[in-house]
Amino acid sequence: MKKKMILLFICLIMLALGFKKTNNYSLPLLGKLIVIDPGHGGKDPGTMYKNIYEKDLVLAISLYLEKELNEKGASTILTRSGDYDLSKPNASYRKKSDFDNRIKIINENNPDLYLSIHLNYLHLSQYYGGQIFYNQKFSNNYKLAVKLQDSFNHYLKSSREIKYIPESNYMYEKLTTTGVLIECGFLSNPGERGKLVTATYQQKIAEVIVKGIINYYD
Repeated sequence: MKKKMILLFICLIMLALGFKKTNNYSLPLLGKLIVIDPGHGGKDPGTMYKNIYEKDLVLAISLYLEKELNEKGASTILTRSGDYDLSKPNASYRKKSDFDNRIKIINENNPDLYLSIHLNYLHLSQYYGGQIFYNQKFSNNYKLAVKLQDSFNHYLKSSREIKYIPESNYMYEKLTTTGVLIECGFLSNPGERGKLVTATYQQKIAEVIVKGIINYYD
């Protein structure tokens, strides 16, 4: 009887350990808090091509990103969830007010990461691909940027390189936690623009970002 009890106890321990391993594998971002910051909004459309606005596309990508991160166990905060910017009503300097409130949301919540979501635009239409920008204030920003850029280049077949954000940049110099600016693609490139407006590609970008974050924590 005693031997059976010992065997049962061992089996229970093994089952518990197996469950924990499976749970950690399926929820690799469990316990992480990530702020998703869709750029622009409201009267600030960001970059545009005809009636296609950066503010709308980055919000769509961010909503998919929120879902993907939650499914991997992370808790998330969106700085905006609709078509509005974060400036105070009747602010004299609207853009600064918008930046100040984004900074406040990120810093006061003290997340593990922040992700600023944007789109690129150049007059030369041949450029394409997601690109990661990082502030050199925190060493982990570089590591996160590398992992995310590798993920974009591998899964979305591009070959861009990370770039640092100048220290003179108002918003990113004031942030007090690890994070990066993600330019998800070039609205100026006809082929990439055609994909960026589709829900399928927006979700794929979100998945690629999450893969990069998981690799960052591995």
